[in-house]
Order: sequence, then structure tokens, then C-alpha cells
Amino acid sequence: MQPTRLLSAATAKAARRSHSSLTRRIAMASAFVVVAITAGCGSDSDSPTGPSKAQVAGSYPMSTARGLPVPRTFTDAAGSKLTIEGGAMIVKADGTYELKDKGKLNSLTFDLTDEGKYTLAGSVMTFRPDDTDDPTFTGRVQGKSVQVEGFKIAGVKFDLGFAAN
Repeated sequence: MQPTRLLSAATAKAARRSHSSLTRRIAMASAFVVVAITAGCGSDSDSPTGPSKAQVAGSYPMSTARGLPVPRTFTDAAGSKLTIEGGAMIVKADGTYELKDKGKLNSLTFDLTDEGKYTLAGSVMTFRPDDTDDPTFTGRVQGKSVQVEGFKIAGVKFDLGFAAN
């Protein structure tokens, strides 16, 4: 009867291994299903960390240019003067934006609107103007403000601050 005992002990051990392996496969499959379902749950953001497009949507008046309050005049080495009088950024939940700026370049007055689409990844916004000749620029959502980096006005890049009322 010794061989039968060995056979049944070996069978029991194989059954436990098989059961353990099956348990691991079920646990892994369950984890995969949870990850797939979680990934499928949508948000208006391109990233799970940060505000959604619906939360960012709104009108933001321009408050700063290069960290200084607007209106502000900048003079280059040749003596040309660029005055940024103000503007606003309108961010829509549908992923579009309008950036309006007004001012003077020497004696020439301008009132311009840049329009396009944006993506939101966490707190970082990437703006893609509809005019393909205009460069892409970025921004960062900070509470109820948007800080835009590298927006060109009169061919010069400016960091602009927009704060909600």
C-alpha cells in the first residue's frame, strides 16, 4: 500500500499546485479587467491627474506679461516699443480656445485673436493654433489661472498670465 500512498500524495500535491496556479491566473485576469474598466472610464482630461477640460473652461483676463502687470511697455535695443495693453483667454470645454491680445507696436495699434485647439495633460495645456504658420505653445493651469509660455506677439515670445475673476 505504500505505492498507493505515494500516488495519492503526489496527486494531492499536483492538485494543490494546479489550484494555486489557477488562483494566480484568476487573480491576474481580475486585475487586468479592473485596469481595463478603469482606463475606459473617461474624463475630459488627457491625463487622470489634474483638472478636466470642463473644470478649466472659462474666460481669463490677461494679468501679466513676463511676470509684470499689464498694461506694460517693453523697449528693445533698437528703441522699438511694444505695449501690451491687455487681452483675455477663453478656454472652452470642447477643447478649443481663443487668445486675444491688444496693444501698440510703436504707433501701430493692434487687436488680435489667436484661435485653435488645446489638449490637457494633468495641469499642462498644449495650444495648437488653427493658423498652421503660428507655432504651438504651452501653458499651465494653476488654480483659477493659466500661465502661457512662449506666445508670440509682434514676433517676440512672451510668457503671459491669465487669471479668472
